[in-house]
Amino acid sequence: MSAPALLTQSDAFSVPARQTYLPAFTGVRAMAAYLVFLHHFNPFAGNAALVPFSALVREFHIGVPVFFVLSGFLITLRYSTHALTQPSQWLRYMRNRFARIYPVYFLLTLLTYLVFWQRGIFFLRDIVLSLSITQSFFDGSKYAGIAQAWSLTVEECFYLAAPLAFWQLRRRAVLLWWQPFVLLAVGSCLVLACAPHYSRFTGFFGSFRFMLLFTFPGRCFEFYAGMQLAFWYQQGRLRRYRVRGLLTATGLAVMAAVVCGMVIIKGGYTYGREHPLGVALNNVVLPGGILLFFAGLLTENTWVRRLLSTHLLQILGKSSYVFYLIHMGVVHDWLAQSITSNNMVLFLLLNAVAVALHYGLEEPLNRWLRPRPVLSTLS
Repeated sequence: MSAPALLTQSDAFSVPARQTYLPAFTGVRAMAAYLVFLHHFNPFAGNAALVPFSALVREFHIGVPVFFVLSGFLITLRYSTHALTQPSQWLRYMRNRFARIYPVYFLLTLLTYLVFWQRGIFFLRDIVLSLSITQSFFDGSKYAGIAQAWSLTVEECFYLAAPLAFWQLRRRAVLLWWQPFVLLAVGSCLVLACAPHYSRFTGFFGSFRFMLLFTFPGRCFEFYAGMQLAFWYQQGRLRRYRVRGLLTATGLAVMAAVVCGMVIIKGGYTYGREHPLGVALNNVVLPGGILLFFAGLLTENTWVRRLLSTHLLQILGKSSYVFYLIHMGVVHDWLAQSITSNNMVLFLLLNAVAVALHYGLEEPLNRWLRPRPVLSTLS
C-alpha cells in the first residue's frame, strides 16, 4: 500500500473517502467495539479458576483508546489538507461529523429515555445533557442516558479542536505537540477552579481523576497520536521503518504489555487505569503502542491486516458504531430479558441488530444529511 503524497493548501477541501479507505482500519473498529463488550461482559468473571484471564479482560476498556487514536488518524488524513478557516468550509466539516455521529445516537437516546420514563426514571437535566452530548463534562452525569456515550463528548471536542490544530500546523509543525500539553493545562486549571464547588457545578471537571479519564483535555494525547501517524503517512515516512511485520508485532506487544501492567498495578482500584501510573499507561503509553500497530497495518502485509480486511469484518466494522451504542443499555437489556441472557448469543444478536440498523437506518440518514455535492463521498 503506497502512501499518498503530502497535500498542499491548494488541494480540494478534503481527501475523498474512497482515496483514504483503508479496509484493515474498518476491521479495527469492530475489534475495538468487541474489546469494550468483553470489558463490560467479562466471560471469565466469577470463575475462581480463571481469575488471571478475568483480570486481563477487565482491562479491555483499551478499546476506547483504539477508537480515539483511530479517530485522530482518519480525521487528519481526510481533513488536514485545508485549514477550515472559512465559515462555509467549517460548516461543511461539522455537518459531516454531525451526519456521521448524531442521527442514530439521537434516536437511540430517545428510545433510552422513553424506557426510563416508563420505569419512572426521568431527569430533565440528564436528557438535555445526553441530547447535547455534553454529559461527559460532568462527573455526576457522565453515564447519563446511553452510559458508554460519554466517549462521544470527548470525540465531539476533538472534532471542534481539529480545525485549529490543522491551522496551527500550517504555520509551524512543531506546534502540534505543544497543543496536548496546553489542553492538559487547561483541564487542570478547570479542575482547580471547579472541584471545590463540586456540588454547585454538578461535578463539572470535578476531579483530576475524572478530567484525566473522561474529558478531552485528559484524553487528547490519544487523538494527537493518531494525528501524528496521519502526517507521517501522508509524507511517506512510514515505509522506511517496514521490517517484515515488526511494527505490527511491536504495537501489539506494547498494547498487551500495557494491559498486563494495569492488571499488576490495579491494587484497590476498580481498574488499573485509575491508578496514577495506570493513567500514564492508558493515556500516553498505550496510544504509542496503538500508533505502532496502525503503522504496521499501513505498511506491512501481515496476516493481521488480511484478517481485518476480510469482507465479514468490513460489514461488522461499518456497523461497529451502532454496536457500541447498543451493546449495553435498553436494547441489550430487552434482548437479554426476552430472548436469552447468554452473553455469547447476545453478542451475536447485538451484531445482527447493529448491522440491520447500520444499513437500514444509520447509513441512509448519513447520506441524506451530508452536504451535496462537494462532500457526499466523505466519511
